[in-house]
Amino acid sequence: MTNQAIHFGTSGSRGRIAEDFTFAGVRRAAAAIAGRVLAQNKSPTIIVGYDTRFSAPEFALAAAEVLRAQGCNIRMCTEGTLTPVVAHAILDGKLDGGVNITGSHNPTAYNGLKFSGPDDGPALPEITKDIEKRAAALSDGGANHHEIKNDFPGVHPRKPYFEQLRKMIRFDVVAKAKGSFLCDAVHAASSPACWSRK
Repeated sequence: MTNQAIHFGTSGSRGRIAEDFTFAGVRRAAAAIAGRVLAQNKSPTIIVGYDTRFSAPEFALAAAEVLRAQGCNIRMCTEGTLTPVVAHAILDGKLDGGVNITGSHNPTAYNGLKFSGPDDGPALPEITKDIEKRAAALSDGGANHHEIKNDFPGVHPRKPYFEQLRKMIRFDVVAKAKGSFLCDAVHAASSPACWSRK
């Protein structure tokens, strides 16, 4: 059986769950990301997050285990965490990058994998092309399934993210504004599980 190709579009690689977004593909992508990051730093630290999509925590654990097996230090989000929160955690913790399992705005049948570098932004095309090339050179057997042990150091990046928002947004002014605010997140993960301030 031919491996499913790993392609990065705008801010990540996405596909329909169990069709072209699979555990085997996530493991290969993670192995390719590890190869890219390890070429820049012999002992990188990567944050791994996930949103509220179906099986997102399990996909994140699979990616984290492969990254660790390849030699990366892992900081694992302990709850649903959106991409801007992961991005802030990269800068705040001076990390080497982040992997986030998220379908973003796509319908619920989809999930995806985003990779952000140490600058916290989406990986640039020259980086994603390199990751795609590395992934294409791996067989699914080359990104072997490892027994997943959820013993990664846990992180809670939402609190510092909200603290930064409070420095940047005049919530006192927003609170006094007349009218209502409406946000259409389309299919994005905008549930209280990701955004509760408690």
